[in-house]
Amino acid sequence: MELNGTTTRTHGLWDRAKAAGRILLGYDAVKNTRNRKNRGMMPLRSEEIELPQYDRDRLISTLMDFKRNNPVCKAISRLRKTDVVGGGVLPQPATSDEAFNDRIVNMWGHWAEAPEVTGQMSMAEVQKEVVDSTLFFGDMGLLLTRSGKLQLIEGSRIGNANSIATWSEADPNKQGVIVNGLGRPLRYMVGKRVNGSLTDVKPIPARDFILHFKRMRPAQWRGVAELASCVNSLQDLDEYETIEIISAKVSASLSAVVKKENSAQYELIDRMNESEQDTVGRLERFEPGTFHYLEPGEDISTITTSGRPNVDGIQFCMYHMRKVGSAIGIPVEFILSTIGETSFSASQGLVLQYQSALEEEQRGLAHTLGRIYKWKVKRWIADGTIEMPSAMCDCGCGQKENAFAVRWQTPGFRWINRVAQAKSDLAYLQAGAMSLDDITTQFGYTAESTLTRKAQNIKQAAEIAEKFGIPGGWKELFNPFPVFASANFTDLLEPNQEPVDPQLGGNGQE
Repeated sequence: MELNGTTTRTHGLWDRAKAAGRILLGYDAVKNTRNRKNRGMMPLRSEEIELPQYDRDRLISTLMDFKRNNPVCKAISRLRKTDVVGGGVLPQPATSDEAFNDRIVNMWGHWAEAPEVTGQMSMAEVQKEVVDSTLFFGDMGLLLTRSGKLQLIEGSRIGNANSIATWSEADPNKQGVIVNGLGRPLRYMVGKRVNGSLTDVKPIPARDFILHFKRMRPAQWRGVAELASCVNSLQDLDEYETIEIISAKVSASLSAVVKKENSAQYELIDRMNESEQDTVGRLERFEPGTFHYLEPGEDISTITTSGRPNVDGIQFCMYHMRKVGSAIGIPVEFILSTIGETSFSASQGLVLQYQSALEEEQRGLAHTLGRIYKWKVKRWIADGTIEMPSAMCDCGCGQKENAFAVRWQTPGFRWINRVAQAKSDLAYLQAGAMSLDDITTQFGYTAESTLTRKAQNIKQAAEIAEKFGIPGGWKELFNPFPVFASANFTDLLEPNQEPVDPQLGGNGQE
């Protein structure tokens, strides 16, 4: 019993020692110190609670002001639209029926000229507004109207009237998104902005509405502006630049003040209205090459700011802009158009880094475009505009070919060394690691359009060569690359032909 009691006491001490060890040797990330007192104290809440509707409106207002007046935000918006969308992301139907594919391409091209209800934007412009919305609004809605047109709904128009805040995470109303028990959206609350207030809010069925946003976590129903984490850095940049400009202007000018003894007795007499200070007040202007004599008891002191502009200010601004660029996937060299100031290898690395960010943006856009594509093709099939082949289905059962199979053609990327890139693509094409579609997509074309255009050029060159009697035919005009072959000379001869001796002539016999 004594031994058992000793053993029991030993195990109890050991368990307490292990528990104390876990406390002392746990994760440093959750420990609070003198400098980190509140770490880990915030409750785990959803984004709809962390950013209620009133704060969301304030955030969007701040970012829209930056977009109007901040050149950095203006450059970010331009790059996002230009490099992600460019001339437009085009569909390439990927079914086995070429006639069906061609019919869809023709119908899409005609509809894409004016796909939205106002008739003022092309499909490429719609796509640009969609990818730009995640920066400043956080999300954008696309209403699929009965007329077959799209209606763009800014993220600020989605929500509840009178800025009703959702304080309970159990509430099915997630700032304008009504969800069921599983979190599936059922309806979207869309209203109008009148003098800054959201009014006339109406429910829109989820089947007729597409919400484009970037997800931060699985349980999320509204998008958060990508620039939300950059607001303070952008504000710091703006304020710092303003201060530096004022200091530089003061430093570049010669300003002087006149100091007078017993000036208190003149204060009330010399004080004037603020509107008159710069015209008839105490402001005097010196003319060059003149001498001014002071009154007895007066002295002149100049106002200067040495060391302006601050030479270290550029590095400070670059650091903050680099943080902003890294948050949204755009290197600061592209924002400031200074990529040419670095080395070739560094520039190439920046282009590849930027390209990967663009591809991620294009994949997100392609997902939204896929839903629009399926909606439009379904309508064309339903109204008889396009006849769906019997081997296909639009139900997604998997027993027949999917009628909505599509591939999206994205715009080409920047090239630094076109010769090296062409050689690399050729090697991959010969090895079978890339297709001609993959290569032509970099230029914003398709393999079919490239081959068709090349065939047209060859046919036109042949007609011109025949017209002008060029002996070499179309090849003389087309200027193809020379082709070289390496082989044994005897392998190139006919079976009964013998090699020729240059000294004997003929076939080598005497």
